[in-house]
Amino acid sequence: MNQFKNYANRCVKFATRIPGFMNFHNVNDQIQLIKSSIHSIIILCLQHLNNSSIWNYFNVIDQKMNEEFQQIFPFIEHIRSDGEKIQSYIYSLKLDEKEFSLLLSLLIISTSNVHLNDFLLIDSTQTELTCALCDYMDNKRGSKSRDFYTLMLLLPSLRKLNAIIQDHIRNEVPKNVEFPAFFSRVYLNQQDTNYQQNFDGTIENQQTEF
Repeated sequence: MNQFKNYANRCVKFATRIPGFMNFHNVNDQIQLIKSSIHSIIILCLQHLNNSSIWNYFNVIDQKMNEEFQQIFPFIEHIRSDGEKIQSYIYSLKLDEKEFSLLLSLLIISTSNVHLNDFLLIDSTQTELTCALCDYMDNKRGSKSRDFYTLMLLLPSLRKLNAIIQDHIRNEVPKNVEFPAFFSRVYLNQQDTNYQQNFDGTIENQQTEF
């Protein structure tokens, strides 16, 4: 549970630093954007940090513990092939830190979700991030480089992978275990008023640092 909570906190911390993210009028939009991209963010960051195909969703080094996790969450092995394909594309592009940060930002902001309310502002922010990434990659790699378009084609695959993991976690968690409110809210997509207030507070607290 601590690992799940750590993932959620890190995603919130990163998202609140995306230019324009704190300007969204509806806090629910901010929450939905994070929830709809958290698994893809986790996978990209773990692969980026480890720079190897030897990785797993829970970032577990101990083989025995990793096997125990796989018994509880079989999706870890199910997504390996798709995860490795995406990793190979990302690795081949040799993104620098700015390119990678812009990719993560765009992945969060451009995630489609039926629960979003402030469509125009989110779309405007998405356009700005897309242009920023395109301009930066053109200046760095040359206008004839197609690396930017390769990244854009990867976004739908990342969103699909996020949805698959979300469904697997929802279906595979033990039914007889009582989970913390944050886990149900973020990973099982269940409504919890107290957690909603705490999550809202977390986002609002990040705003004070700007």
